Amino acid sequence: MRLSDYGKQFEDWMVKVFYNYGLFIAKHQRWFLITPLVLTLISIGGLFYLQINLDLYRLFVPTDAPVRLEFERTKDFNRLPLGDLNLIPKRNRRDDCTDASCYFPDVEMDRLRRDLEAMEDEAHFNVPFGNVSNLARSRRDVNKNKEKKDSEKKLVPAKNDILRFYVVHKNFDNLLQSKYLGALFQYTQEMMKVTNEFNEEVWGLEDFCTKDPGASTCNNNLNLWIKHADVLFKDGKIKANPNLQLSYPVLYLFNRPKDIGNVIYGVDVKGEKNEIQGARVLTIHWFVNYPATAENNAAYYSFRQKLNEYWENIAENSDLQFIPHNDKAMDDEMLEIIKTTVPFAVPATILLTIFVLLANYSSDKAKSKPIEMCLGVWCVIFALIITFGVFFFFGAKFNPVTSTMPFLVLAVGVDDDFLMVAAWRECDRKLSPATRLALVMGDAGASITVTSFTNFFCFFLGWMMCSTPAVADFCLITAVGVFFDYLMQITFFAALLKYSGDKEETGGLATCCYKKNDGDDDDVEVQRGTPSEAAKEKEEHINYQHHEKTEDLPYMHKFFRDTFAPIVMKKWVRIGSLALFPIYTALALYGCSILRVDISPVKYIRDNSPIQTFVALADKYIWADNVMPTFHIMTPPDLRDEGARAKLNELVFRLEHTNYSIGRVSTNLWVWQYQQYLNDFPNINYTTDFYDRKNMRDFFSQLDYSQYRDKVKILDNVTNGEPCISAFSFQTSFYGLDSWDKRQSELFLWRDILKEYPEFDMFLSGIFSPFLIDQRHTIAPSSMQTIGSALAMMALISFFFLPDAQSVFLMTWSLLSISMGVCGGLALLGSDLDSVSMGCIVMAIGLAVDYSVHICYRYHRSEYNTAQEKVSDTLASVGWPITQAVCSTLVGLAVTIFVPAYLVRVFFQTVYLVNLIGIFHALVWLPQLISALDPCERVPLRARHEISKQIPLQLH
Repeated sequence: MRLSDYGKQFEDWMVKVFYNYGLFIAKHQRWFLITPLVLTLISIGGLFYLQINLDLYRLFVPTDAPVRLEFERTKDFNRLPLGDLNLIPKRNRRDDCTDASCYFPDVEMDRLRRDLEAMEDEAHFNVPFGNVSNLARSRRDVNKNKEKKDSEKKLVPAKNDILRFYVVHKNFDNLLQSKYLGALFQYTQEMMKVTNEFNEEVWGLEDFCTKDPGASTCNNNLNLWIKHADVLFKDGKIKANPNLQLSYPVLYLFNRPKDIGNVIYGVDVKGEKNEIQGARVLTIHWFVNYPATAENNAAYYSFRQKLNEYWENIAENSDLQFIPHNDKAMDDEMLEIIKTTVPFAVPATILLTIFVLLANYSSDKAKSKPIEMCLGVWCVIFALIITFGVFFFFGAKFNPVTSTMPFLVLAVGVDDDFLMVAAWRECDRKLSPATRLALVMGDAGASITVTSFTNFFCFFLGWMMCSTPAVADFCLITAVGVFFDYLMQITFFAALLKYSGDKEETGGLATCCYKKNDGDDDDVEVQRGTPSEAAKEKEEHINYQHHEKTEDLPYMHKFFRDTFAPIVMKKWVRIGSLALFPIYTALALYGCSILRVDISPVKYIRDNSPIQTFVALADKYIWADNVMPTFHIMTPPDLRDEGARAKLNELVFRLEHTNYSIGRVSTNLWVWQYQQYLNDFPNINYTTDFYDRKNMRDFFSQLDYSQYRDKVKILDNVTNGEPCISAFSFQTSFYGLDSWDKRQSELFLWRDILKEYPEFDMFLSGIFSPFLIDQRHTIAPSSMQTIGSALAMMALISFFFLPDAQSVFLMTWSLLSISMGVCGGLALLGSDLDSVSMGCIVMAIGLAVDYSVHICYRYHRSEYNTAQEKVSDTLASVGWPITQAVCSTLVGLAVTIFVPAYLVRVFFQTVYLVNLIGIFHALVWLPQLISALDPCERVPLRARHEISKQIPLQLH
């Protein structure tokens, strides 16, 4: 026996199983109506466990990205104790991590915070260039209040943030001019007086800012540098100051380095010392720290909006532009995408309901199914409630990518209802509702099982193979949603059809919408008649594998059979479509060839978001200038050895001499400063005194060198004088990285350099958005692997449900063609290859299966003898349901075009492309190709005539 024969037996077995299942539903329809409703009600409780994941790192960092390891190792470094440099050795290890170091550190924000704190310390007593005694006194005051602050934080979690505004000239002129600096400082003074009314209370900056110990008001110390810069750049000239070397990114004040790379950007420099001549971007800051209650958080958000309005008013009356940003801005933006997208599900549901009402209403009340289809929409909603209820109950988190999932399942889930209703209408109305339901399940049940399981496995495979967590979560929750929707269709909706069939002659579930006329009861008797013994025997021995259709088919079914199918099969139409396919293929291939990898923060924010301006500015200046990664050495060499120090210096030298390095002036390496410090003592011997704890303690206690203390981890159980450093880190800066391609190549170069020094066990961290760069590197091969595997899996699954080799081949061809068209179309519409589009392409593969499977399965099941008749029979059965499914999807998702976000726009484009391309394949190209390759066309006419005598079928 051939493999196809086994497949035919499996196919017939499926039809038999679903036929008997339909009879079972008819006998117990009440339970099939009540049980899904009860499960839905129970699942509503799970919705209250909703959690939202807005962490860009956890959502979009590929699981196999190098930054994952760097992230984990950064946490390991932060967990290492600083150590005690006192003479008494003491271990201070922690087994459990409970502080903020457990989480991925925002190194850029931490560095900025430290830099600004240093500036604030020096400006605390309004001393332009710092005062050692006052600074020491200030730090002692901070320590006195530390215990009090800790006790307060234990009561209510603290909200830490930075109010930050980037200042640019509208023509991007140099801002280091007195005419701008003086006015800018005055604006900051006035901003501190801004108040906002929220919940009938007046809120000001004092309610949120970080205050000095014992102070009740905020200060503007962080921005005092603008006032002093105004003096330096008076009259458009840089005034000479022997105590100040105004270099970038580190200036030297009284020969002490100060990092200003996070305060000014777009800097013009000259000379070997990188002396600053001008800057295009300035920043103004205020620290934020307040009890993070729900009311305070809402008031803080409202106050930020008020500050934005203040700076907008200033911008209208000046040449300056102010761009707000804070360390939680991206979190807020991701939440706004969810808030913008999810409410559109309501109008989408309304539009879809209106469409199914109009598409299934008929003046013939026996054929009209509007209420049934409306309840079919509710079937999908019930499936969504169960899906989200189960996921949220077990701790799954909602994210911006999964916010598009309800639209997808809602639009696609109704497709099965159209097929079941179409199969119901094709059944002979003289049969009992129970028998008709059994025949419907035999005809449509197997078909929707094929499409549902191919969709399920496609998304399940996407979850298994996609390395981007947000897309993987989308695939998983969509797969489960498709599965629950399938269960709803073959239980709740099937029982609805039986219940409707019992009242069909009076209008089904829409009985109240039809006026009862005289003689209606007689018409019912004529249509159904009294079931005779012959009729009962016919039902008992009905051929559920190949039963006859009713003679009174609906109009649209007749249209596809008698009008559309003959037109498609005409010779001139075939020639035209054959000529059209190479054009389509060429456009699709061209689109695929120009599809480029482009991943940037713009893809994760709304089009009308104020962050768009920040991203454009950051891409040009902020992320391009003063990129300062942190390099960690987890196995330090013995620095007493001159050769080991030379090896370390060689490493730093190579990093300082890459194409985009600022150079030695930007390097912060404690070893060099420590050597200079030791050189001031002639009696110091490097061999015996380098690791002397007294020397190290004295070094780190110096005001100029205290900034290095948290970068060096000390072992407490090591004999004094022996190597006692467990790990340390250093930084050096880079500039001119004004594109993601440059950032990617430079990052990989740094990593390659570090790999050449395995004895140091090094890694880097602290660059902005490393997950974007790693995604750029992995997205193309990951996409090819995921998409290729999805296509192969769809072909393999279809082989079991479509045992005819020709049908499997044609379905795979159609799947490849549609997927190619979608990829090319996305590129031509302006989309790029990124994590969002990759998920959409996987989704397109799952959707494309539906059209191919329905046509191939129905054609394969047809018992007619000629290709012409098979095409007519196929389109009569599934042509109108496929058209309804496509139209309902297009109508239901039309509202998503109004969501101004890239990830929703790509979703919209993908769904429209796959439906428009898919319906043309399903109704034109696939019927033409499958009929041309059908072996029945090669059977001699005489033999074909003999076969027709053996299987007398009539095409109604």
